[in-house]
Amino acid sequence: MDFSKKNIKTILGLISFAIVVFTISQNLSVVAIVWAKLLKILAPVIVGFCLAFILNIPMTIIEKKLLSPMSKSNKKIVNKFVRPISLLLTIVLSLGFIALMLFAIIPQLKNSFELIAERVPQYYKSIVLFVEKLITKFNIDFDTSMLHNPSVNIDKFVAMADKYLTFENTNSIVNTTFSFTSSLVSGFTNILLGLIVSIYMLAEKEKILSFAKKFFHALLPEKAFDKGCEICNITSTSFSSFIGGQFTDAFVLAILCFIGMSIFRFPNAAVISVIIGVTALIPVIGPLIGEFVGCFIIFMESPIKALFFLVFVLILQAIDNNFIYPKIVGKSVGLPGIIVLIAVIIGGNLGGIMGILLGVPTASAIYAIITKWLNSKKENITVAEENDDEQATVSEQIIP
Repeated sequence: MDFSKKNIKTILGLISFAIVVFTISQNLSVVAIVWAKLLKILAPVIVGFCLAFILNIPMTIIEKKLLSPMSKSNKKIVNKFVRPISLLLTIVLSLGFIALMLFAIIPQLKNSFELIAERVPQYYKSIVLFVEKLITKFNIDFDTSMLHNPSVNIDKFVAMADKYLTFENTNSIVNTTFSFTSSLVSGFTNILLGLIVSIYMLAEKEKILSFAKKFFHALLPEKAFDKGCEICNITSTSFSSFIGGQFTDAFVLAILCFIGMSIFRFPNAAVISVIIGVTALIPVIGPLIGEFVGCFIIFMESPIKALFFLVFVLILQAIDNNFIYPKIVGKSVGLPGIIVLIAVIIGGNLGGIMGILLGVPTASAIYAIITKWLNSKKENITVAEENDDEQATVSEQIIP
C-alpha cells in the first residue's frame, strides 16, 4: 500500500469519522438533549432564516419588476433606496395579506357563533322531539319530563369539583397552565425575533452571502468549494420553485372551490374558498382545518348543505392531491408528478409535517444533482467515443 501524504490524510480522516460516529451512537440520549437545547437557542435564527428565504421571493420580484427603473438608475442615491423600499413593500404586503385573511375569516366565525347561540334552543327542541318519537316507537320506559325542564344540580357539581380539585390536581393544573403559557409566549417571541432577524438578513443579504463564500472558500479545497456552491444553488432554486408552486396550487384550489360552491349554491362561497386556499398552504393539517371551518360556517345555516359541502371538498382535495398538486408543484420544481407523490409519502412517513414540507424540494434538489451528474457522465462518454473514432480514423489513414 502506498503510504503517501494524501493517503495517510484520507485514512486519518476515515478513522476520525468512525470514532465520531461510534461516540455518538454510544451517547444518543446525551446527543438528543444537546441537540434539543441547541435548537431551542437557535430557534429565532432558524425562524428568521426561513422567513427571509420565503420573503426573498416577493422582494426579488419587486426589485426586478416594480423597481427596475430605480435599480438601473445611474444615481447612487436612487440605487440605495431600492432595497429598503422593496423590503418595506414586501413586509407591508405580507402583513396586509395576513390581516385581510383574518378580517375576512373572523367576522364570519363571529356570525357563526352568534347563530349557534340563537339556534341552540331550537336544535335542542328538535332533538327532544326526535328522542320522544323513538321512545314512543320502541315502547321504552323513560321519563321525558326531565328533557323538557333540564336543570343543573349545583350541590352535586360543587361536590365533584371539590373532589377533583385536591392539592395534587391543583398543582398539576397550575403546572400544565404555566407550561402551555410559557410555550405560547416562547413561540410568539421566537416568531417576533425571527421576523427581526429576517429583516436584517434581507437588508444585508449580499454582504452575508459574500462573507459565507469567503469563509468556506478559505476553509475548503477549490474543487469541494465549487461543488458545494453548485449544490447550494440547485437547492435554493428547488426550494424557491417549490414555494412558488405551493402558492400557485393554493390559488388554483381556492378558485376551483369558489366555482364549485357557486355551482352547487353553497352559502359564503367567497369566504370559505379563501379559507380553503390559505389553509392549503399548511401541510397535512391545513386542508382538515379548512374543511372543518367551512363545514362549521355552512352547518349554522343548513346541516344538510354542510354534509354535501364536506363530500364536495373531500372530492376536490382528492383531485388536487392526485392530479393538480403533482402537476403544478412538479412542473415548478422540475419533477415528474409521480416523484412528487412519492416524495410527499416518504417525507410524511419519515418526518411527519416537516417531512411533507421538505420532501418535495429535497427530492427536487437530489433529482437535479443526479440529472446533472448523469449528463456530465454522458458528455464524458460521448467525448471519449469521439476521441476513439478520431484515433481509429488516423490509424486507418496511416496504415493502409
